[in-house]
Amino acid sequence: MKNQTNTNKYNQTNNVIKKEVYDILQGKYQQCVLGTLDQNGYPYLSKTLPLYYEKKIYLLLSDLSDHTENLKINKKVSIYFAQEEIHKERLNNPRLTLLGSIMQLKLNKNDELFRKLLKNYILIEKSAKMWGEFLDFNFYEFNILNSLYVKGFGKAYKEVH
Repeated sequence: MKNQTNTNKYNQTNNVIKKEVYDILQGKYQQCVLGTLDQNGYPYLSKTLPLYYEKKIYLLLSDLSDHTENLKINKKVSIYFAQEEIHKERLNNPRLTLLGSIMQLKLNKNDELFRKLLKNYILIEKSAKMWGEFLDFNFYEFNILNSLYVKGFGKAYKEVH
């Protein structure tokens, strides 16, 4: 997290907040959603499971899915992480939104990087051992443009990367 944006509506990011964001990227979340734009420019949301590996975010996506079709049109995406809802006021629960771009990695199934990514992906989704080998599944690398971490009401932290 290189450069910081701090306007009146955002709090100053500190090491505690950076650690909380890191923990989310490492898998401390309940749900994750990929946001793409369809051919008509409408937002399209789909559940996803990102892999945070060597300080990068990877998605294992099928060429047959609508969100992957959308990526052929527009590489700008968002990834939304929702943490466990522990507060009675549901909108007061922590969440992280990442904005950026995504690109397909041109890898063969036997490439060293593909094997490393799949091995680590299986640690977070065991069934990927089977379907990750299907020809229509490919890894995509997400490049963060900015992040918004909302810890609760009045606790928003935005960073430009």
